[in-house]
Amino acid sequence: MTWTAAVACAERGILGPPQLHLDWACPHDCDPPLRLGPWTVAVSGTIDASWRLVLEKAQQERLPVGSAVVRIANEIDVGGFSVLLSDGEDLALLTGDQGGHLAEPAAWEYVVSTLPLQGTSSRPIPPRTIGVLSPCGPTWWRLDTPHPNPKENLA
Repeated sequence: MTWTAAVACAERGILGPPQLHLDWACPHDCDPPLRLGPWTVAVSGTIDASWRLVLEKAQQERLPVGSAVVRIANEIDVGGFSVLLSDGEDLALLTGDQGGHLAEPAAWEYVVSTLPLQGTSSRPIPPRTIGVLSPCGPTWWRLDTPHPNPKENLA
């Protein structure tokens, strides 16, 4: 059985076998993801409009989805938004200030959401986190909380 990754809607991403995608399909009132070339992407919250240009450039450079999400975090102030991005094999995410939620229905199966997941136990994904979920397992990075540098001359 092959595992696939998908951004199911504006608030949910899934990595697992076909039945998992059916079991965790999004509610009908959820916004669908956007197609951006071979990727599907969902952005929730308020984000700088340049995010599309960042992802288009990442595609031109043939970056993997995890690196593309890192590029968003590097080029856009992370705050009140989250990003889900998939190429069909891997699922990458960037949680903003609100964090997210992760469920593992079975071994090596993952459901991530910007909203609490109903009907299963889940654990929180901390705010300001980048994650890449692949058939080999998850990888997580925490972003530093921005602190003003008192040595910076802001004048």
